[in-house]
Order: sequence, then C-alpha cells, then structure tokens
Amino acid sequence: MIYSYLLLLLAILLTGTSQVLMKIGSVKYGKGKFPVLRTYLNIPTLIAYSLFLVITVLSVIVLRDIPLKVFYAISSLNFLVVTAFSFWLLHEKIDRNMILALALIVLGVLVFNYSL
Repeated sequence: MIYSYLLLLLAILLTGTSQVLMKIGSVKYGKGKFPVLRTYLNIPTLIAYSLFLVITVLSVIVLRDIPLKVFYAISSLNFLVVTAFSFWLLHEKIDRNMILALALIVLGVLVFNYSL
C-alpha cells in the first residue's frame, strides 16, 4: 500500500515535469515557419508526451491498491507541483489569488483524507 502511494507521488511529480516541458516546447518552438508542427514536434514536447504515457501506466498500477476517490483527491496536488515548478524553472510570478487557491486545494485534500 505504501508502495502505491509512493508511485502516486512519483506520478504527481512527473505530471508537473511534463506540463512544464509542454509549456517550454510550445513557447520556445511555437514560432517561425510551420508553428503548429513546430509546437507539437519538438524535443521537450515529445518528452512530455512520453512522460504522460508513463504517468498513465503508473496511475493504472496505483489504482489497483488505492481507492478511486483517494487517488483523485491526492492527484489534485498536481496544481501545487505545477505551480512550484513554473515558479522555480520558468520564473513565473505567483500572486495572492494563486496562493489562496493552492491553500484551498491542500486544505481540501487534508479534510477529505482526514474524513476517511
């Protein structure tokens, strides 16, 4: 059971990584000649697609041991990871509304899991 939670944590971290890679690929390569093809067919975006495939496999493995409602409650922490990675790697600004939203997500996960 703990193994499944560790795999779920790995899936959450990989989701954050893949979403940041997707943004890097679309911003950096989405200009110039043939912008649609360049947006979807570049190294960061292709790596992100590959990570999404790995995440899907991990999710199926995790769902064998963790109830679906717990899986989705914990998976909502993806928003926290993506925001942290965007701030750290892409130097995006985090405003007060984002912090409030993230706090509500974390509070919701804590309340939901405590009530189980």
